[in-house]
Amino acid sequence: MKVTCIGTGTMGSITRGNQSIIADDILFDIGSGVVKKIESMKIYTKSINYLIITHAHADHFVDLPNFLIGRSIRKENKETLKIICGKGIKEKTIKLFELCFGDGNKNKYKNFEEGYNVKFIELSNGETYEDESVKITAYDLEHGTCKPIMGYIVEKNGKVLGYATDTTLCENVKKICEKSNCVFLDATNTVPTKMHMGVEEVEWLAKEYPKAEVYAIHRSDYVHSHIKTINFPEDGEIINL
Repeated sequence: MKVTCIGTGTMGSITRGNQSIIADDILFDIGSGVVKKIESMKIYTKSINYLIITHAHADHFVDLPNFLIGRSIRKENKETLKIICGKGIKEKTIKLFELCFGDGNKNKYKNFEEGYNVKFIELSNGETYEDESVKITAYDLEHGTCKPIMGYIVEKNGKVLGYATDTTLCENVKKICEKSNCVFLDATNTVPTKMHMGVEEVEWLAKEYPKAEVYAIHRSDYVHSHIKTINFPEDGEIINL
């Protein structure tokens, strides 16, 4: 897999865009500003066949209208986009469209999936979506009172990629690390909080699961290059797995 880091930061980060990566044809998270960053990197939406959404917070979700509408305007929607997400995300997406583009027509988004040529695949903890190209398994994470908040394992071309961001250290984070060849983890702060993992916990995970190459994303503006067991990618960086 070829992984492109679209953004590696948090909502409050000045030096980094909101966290998002693309692994081959799979886009992970689509928060505010992500679409314009993708376009500025000349990565077009027609090359993306899967969109994985962790949860409906603004820095992971609210650029979805820009993505789908731009995809439609440019006629890049001939192939069905599969949106892998937690339960209720389809309903929240339609409400977001109604908020941003509603004109009083109650039936405007009645056939949302057909209109934008997307298919929502809403998964619960431990459930898997699989087709001829990819296998994606969802895991519940812990992020305050936010529900659903999902982490994922993606199996593609013999590689296993883990993705667990916006979460505290919980059993499913460990499970994702254990199963993955490489894993992208929440490292919002240098120390843990009630909502996020800190670098010290990510460092512990890297030591506990040495078979997984660890990449710290969803980072604020700190620099911790002295820690050699963790990779700290920057926006625009390309990783070949």
